[in-house]
Amino acid sequence: MLYIKRLSVGFATVVTCASAQAIDIVTTGDTTLSIGGYIKAEGAFNSPDEGDSEFKGNLRQSRINVKTTKSVEDKKLTGFIEGDFYGDYAKGGSNLRLRHAYVQVDDLTVGKTWNGQFLAVAPLSTEQLDFWGTGIGTASGGGSYIRPDLTVHYTYKGLRFTAQDPVYDDASLPDMVVSYKDKIANLDYNVAVTAREAENGEDSDVGVGVSLAGKLSLGQDSLHASVYNGKGMGAYSAICVGGPLIMNGGADCDAEDGKLISQTGYSVGYKHQFSQKLRGNLRYGEVNVDDAADTSANVKSANLIYEYLPDLDLGIEWREQSATTFPWMPAGQQIEIMAKYEF
Repeated sequence: MLYIKRLSVGFATVVTCASAQAIDIVTTGDTTLSIGGYIKAEGAFNSPDEGDSEFKGNLRQSRINVKTTKSVEDKKLTGFIEGDFYGDYAKGGSNLRLRHAYVQVDDLTVGKTWNGQFLAVAPLSTEQLDFWGTGIGTASGGGSYIRPDLTVHYTYKGLRFTAQDPVYDDASLPDMVVSYKDKIANLDYNVAVTAREAENGEDSDVGVGVSLAGKLSLGQDSLHASVYNGKGMGAYSAICVGGPLIMNGGADCDAEDGKLISQTGYSVGYKHQFSQKLRGNLRYGEVNVDDAADTSANVKSANLIYEYLPDLDLGIEWREQSATTFPWMPAGQQIEIMAKYEF
């Protein structure tokens, strides 16, 4: 669902975000106010499995953020807020939409920001231009719950403890994620355990899952892989019993015949640096649900990204998905061309 390129400021640990850069506009004493974001123009040639081909272009993915940092009683205090223009997108609108709004004090982060599943896999994934299907095949997937309305992260060395606004409206506890990241030689990895209360008919149960993601650096190239398995994971993986989350009636889609259903997903990717300015990425992701219909979904993508100028990228990406994940993202193929300027 996101353009993964650089590592973001705002977290003490690695966090994938849209813009790693920022322009300091005010510095008073030990307080700094900065502005960042990017402008992205994109056009997509859509060739659905059913229906007519079409071309659509927009700049809705463009975003802007404001960040403040200061020291208070020997503690680092950070505030971050960001928006893009995907508000009311389903109706064709381009209103400003809140993406992030959080406060961080040292290792504690509270606010609207990435969920724990996303942080456990996204920093180790391949770079994609696709805004809507980036995480299919991973525990984070995408969909509507990648940035809960309230998330609490606490980090201690490689450990991250996360409690987030539950997907199930009547849940008695937050959705939980505990993850651990480390590095062995050229291999970066992250293992995570997830738990959430999920609806199963007229009752509810706790679904538990596990995720493992890794990135193997090979000079300027890299191999990427992830795998997950568990119950109650469809609301975050974006693939549920019977099909994709948004196309299957919303959040409570992890059960069948009164029982939570397990699912397995995996993704593999490869990045190659052709030259100092030209890079390319290949990726495949797949999810299989153990329901009566043997629901499954997969995505494939390949891209080339050229750094025309510092902070100005030009790119092209081919992708194909086996299932309709959003009304505007039908099963079939797409070719996206884009220009992106970061500031």
